[in-house]
Amino acid sequence: MASSSDKEKKSKEKTMRFKAFGQVKVERLIYCGPNLPGGKLTKYRVFKGGIPEYLNDVIAGYPEIKRLFVPVADLQKAETAISTKGTPQQLAYEAVQKNISKGGV
Repeated sequence: MASSSDKEKKSKEKTMRFKAFGQVKVERLIYCGPNLPGGKLTKYRVFKGGIPEYLNDVIAGYPEIKRLFVPVADLQKAETAISTKGTPQQLAYEAVQKNISKGGV
């Protein structure tokens, strides 16, 4: 039976082979919340490799905004959830909108 270090080594080798062929998958997230003032974050903006560091201050002040970043493939599900009253995504969207209207974010 292969040890965990052998499995890790094989996984790294496989990743390296994919990199050589340009096939490494990078996580792509899309923001499906309201536009933030000043253009800091706009609805349907796509980010490669996760949420960027320049949004850390926004996330620190409004942690619910993280629910509005979803994998691109899940956009339709997220849009449905945002329009369904009482879902975590809908509540997050409302909270962000409320903070914007109060002059926050």
